[in-house]
Amino acid sequence: MTYHLCPQNGDSIAVPQLVFANLSRADESTIRVALYILSTGVTDPREIAHALGLKSVRTAENALRWWAGAGLLEADRAPQAPLAEPIKRPQIDLSTLRDPMVSVLTTETQMYLGRTLNHKDMDRLVGLYLQEEFSVEVILLCAAHIATQDKHTVTALDRELREWRLAGVESGEDAERYLKLLQLRSQRESHVAELLHMSAKDLNLADRRCIRRWYEEMNFDDAMVAEAILQANGKEEVRYVNGILKSWHGRGLQTVAQVRGSGTLDAPESGSLRVDRAAPSGHDILKRNTGRPLRLKRED
Repeated sequence: MTYHLCPQNGDSIAVPQLVFANLSRADESTIRVALYILSTGVTDPREIAHALGLKSVRTAENALRWWAGAGLLEADRAPQAPLAEPIKRPQIDLSTLRDPMVSVLTTETQMYLGRTLNHKDMDRLVGLYLQEEFSVEVILLCAAHIATQDKHTVTALDRELREWRLAGVESGEDAERYLKLLQLRSQRESHVAELLHMSAKDLNLADRRCIRRWYEEMNFDDAMVAEAILQANGKEEVRYVNGILKSWHGRGLQTVAQVRGSGTLDAPESGSLRVDRAAPSGHDILKRNTGRPLRLKRED
């Protein structure tokens, strides 16, 4: 049987040669989407998927991207929102200030940071005191602290002060307690790094947060951390040790005696317990009762 083209008595649409050139490359859904767009001008993927009965809206979206790449469609670029202007502090005229603490603040901060501040840094420093309402004592304690970490800029001081405020530091007494906590954290990090045969400088931020949780949230001591590293069986990674300690904390094990008494050797990827018997059961699975008839599995 042969066929011929019927006379075109109805409406017709122009199909670009680009569509015919891609007939062998595009799948059925992609071709249907192209013809629907040419006939209706609709490019909304939800409407296309509903009209053509496609499996999902994603199918229509993929077809739209395909034809955009082929050159049939052009992606509309959404207008970019204007960038928000940064909040600027009002300029401070240092020459008109009558606060004697400003002189103490600027002089002592320059001494701790080991550098002379320019006018911009000076304005930012005084803004921390007058506008952000950090006390002079807190600012100077923070400046002395960051200097020990080889940070000597007002930007670093500003950033550290905001972290201190998030930690609840508002007064000189708060700052001194927080500095003691930071020193204790540093000692713990060095201790854990030594147990893992690595340098404390190689600990990343995630490692330091894990170590902090061991001591401050799970309330483990050095002995429990050392036991977890011992049971890690040479896998000297903070993340691996963290899995062991989280498992112990979930079971309420807080001492080495409790861990060893439970008869468990934990690993992060192991969710089961190994229970050791106090005495052998007396059964030897290799010895079969000779009086029992031998049963063979039936083959279907």
